[in-house]
Amino acid sequence: MDVADEGNFVYGTDINEAQVKSDFRRFIRSFKLQDQEQNHYLQELHRVWDKQSNKAQGIKFTICGSHIHEFNKKLYDHLVTFPTEMIPIFDYELWEISLRDLRVQPEDLGPCQVKINYLLENDSKVMRNMNPTDIEKLVSVQGIVIRCSDLVPDMNTGTFRCTTDGCKHEVKVKLSHWTIEEPTRCENCGASHSFQIMHNDCAFSDRQILKLQEKPELIPEGETPQSISICCFDDLVDSVRPGDRVEITGIYKASAVQPVRRLNTVNAVYRTYIDAIAITAEKKGRVELQDDDLPSLFTGSLADEKDLDPDIVGEEEVVWNRRIRDMAQETKDGKRTIVGKLIQSFAPSIYDEDEVKKGLLCQLFGGTSKAIESSRGRTRPEINTLLCGDPSTAKSQLLQYAYKLAPRGMYTSGKGSSAVGLTASINRDPSTGEIVLESGALVLSDRGLCCIDEFDKMDDNARAILHEAMEQQTVSVAKAGIVCSLNARTAILATANPKESSYDPKKSVVDNINMPANLMSRFDFIWLMLDKRNKDMDRRLAEHLVSMYSEAGVRKKEEAQVEPDLFRRYVAFAKKWVHPKINDAAAASLIKNYSELRNQGASAEVITATPRILETLIRIAESLAKLELRDEVTVDDVSEAVRLLKAATYAACVDPETGLIDMEQLVAGAGASRRRRVKELDALLTEVCADLAKIDMLTTDQIKAAMNEKLGSQNEQLMSDAEFNKALETAHQEGSIVRRGKQVDVR
Repeated sequence: MDVADEGNFVYGTDINEAQVKSDFRRFIRSFKLQDQEQNHYLQELHRVWDKQSNKAQGIKFTICGSHIHEFNKKLYDHLVTFPTEMIPIFDYELWEISLRDLRVQPEDLGPCQVKINYLLENDSKVMRNMNPTDIEKLVSVQGIVIRCSDLVPDMNTGTFRCTTDGCKHEVKVKLSHWTIEEPTRCENCGASHSFQIMHNDCAFSDRQILKLQEKPELIPEGETPQSISICCFDDLVDSVRPGDRVEITGIYKASAVQPVRRLNTVNAVYRTYIDAIAITAEKKGRVELQDDDLPSLFTGSLADEKDLDPDIVGEEEVVWNRRIRDMAQETKDGKRTIVGKLIQSFAPSIYDEDEVKKGLLCQLFGGTSKAIESSRGRTRPEINTLLCGDPSTAKSQLLQYAYKLAPRGMYTSGKGSSAVGLTASINRDPSTGEIVLESGALVLSDRGLCCIDEFDKMDDNARAILHEAMEQQTVSVAKAGIVCSLNARTAILATANPKESSYDPKKSVVDNINMPANLMSRFDFIWLMLDKRNKDMDRRLAEHLVSMYSEAGVRKKEEAQVEPDLFRRYVAFAKKWVHPKINDAAAASLIKNYSELRNQGASAEVITATPRILETLIRIAESLAKLELRDEVTVDDVSEAVRLLKAATYAACVDPETGLIDMEQLVAGAGASRRRRVKELDALLTEVCADLAKIDMLTTDQIKAAMNEKLGSQNEQLMSDAEFNKALETAHQEGSIVRRGKQVDVR
């Protein structure tokens, strides 16, 4: 229908309304995807209406912008240039199509709202490159949500009542061009400016303000990240949370700012924001697992094939989920190959370190979330990992790769992180003036991965926050009148360098790393990445590194067997749909292996396993089952979990003086031999003080000389000043001596 009369054009535009309706109607009824025979959007429209039990509530219908461009370029250009005029036309025409196809009465059919997403690349803007020419146009931006405001009511229909005595005439005014105009004259009594708004009779919808920040990879060097405000309405409210990476499609708008509220003057500089139309996750398959859903998940399994139901996940996700299931079932010589493929595809540029890569894969997949019981509380399914060792052993490279593969996560550095930056900060909202809580890195990475580089250089105040976050999985805040406990259900991946730059094998792991011992005990995996000198190994490593830069090496370069996008989807699929349970045989194997680990020590003083280690074994075994998308933890998974634990944490906890495993050094901060030495010196001090008690003016020098004389006679190592002062302090605290400077009184 080509109608060119002036009356058929929308005022101020070159949009022919009749032509737009005709083109949109043809698009809905005839557009087909390449591999489909049926009309895609017409079939989708019927499916959406079938899911809506109450037709009077209406529907939200998603349309891909690239499909409109493929069907009719002019229609797409009009949509991007004049979205405020075009989208209401689309809404009405979709309602007309639904009315004809469903054959119901108009009053029984609710409104239809068209949501446009996935615009062309030209209309996908970078935040810092948006300018005044984009105002009132349809744009899409990508970024990380860093703040969500509280819900506020937004008026859709205002009810006004005349205040003249005896009149009480009421007028309803609908929202038009983002404003509700108050009637100036009463049609009933003729009074001027006599109307008063009746709040109880007005109609409101939900409204929320998001703050979207640029993605780290899009920020130019030396620049600070920019942010923009997003206005969300109706079903978009509470659809995202801080930390989500999203793509937002909406209309770029500018609003006037009143410097003084009582005056009608406005600033010359306007405040810009995006009126959101659609919000889509930038990375598909984002893990959205609410605590309320947990009990229901344990009753289901992969055999139920809920992930292959298009009504639950959508047609596009079903295709990906089938591909992921097929990939997990591939075998070679009777064994599944998926674990080997994932290890090979995890940081393929880093030579060897397959054990560490497998441990990091276990961390990415995590254990099974347990149902919350009032008697037990929440059990942590997340696995915490510490990479420590010599410089140039690719610790930070592995950390960066894990961060990129995690469906949700944050990256921070130890020296650049404060306690407030990790937990939450108190700021004043510029638009409302209210005090608001802005989430930090640990809260933003909830149900994801928090990567902390240079962990050993972190400030003590910031590090103290991690004690609660790593075990209780919460962050408690009490500041500026706000007292709350925020969820920080995150797996922590940290890297640390030794105190003396290179790792000293003659010292314990606690002595090598500048970190509190009780914090180290909260790590499930502690990987020692040492630069071992081996002629054959050095040559193979050199050949691998040179091949990455030489022409011949680039031609021979081995490609990752699982591309990053599929890898990320595989991780998200396993976290969302796979919840392995421990069978009886695996449970018996866990008890047996824990008992063996517990009794490895040479004496009763040496602790080789703690109950925390048993929970670690359970988490690792569950994650190994998730790697192969299995619903059951087997004995082989438990054996592999024990092997990985011995290769990582137990290798790090070998006492350098005895050569035996000693887990208590992670708790006490000292190995078994040193703890024994401290006890012997305490007993010797008590003995010497008893012998010298008759001396009137007993000094510390006399006590030290007497103790060293006895140690020398027993052919034992003499005391250092630190050891002597520690023994004196212990005796003073126990009350056996009183120390006044260098003088000592024996009790």
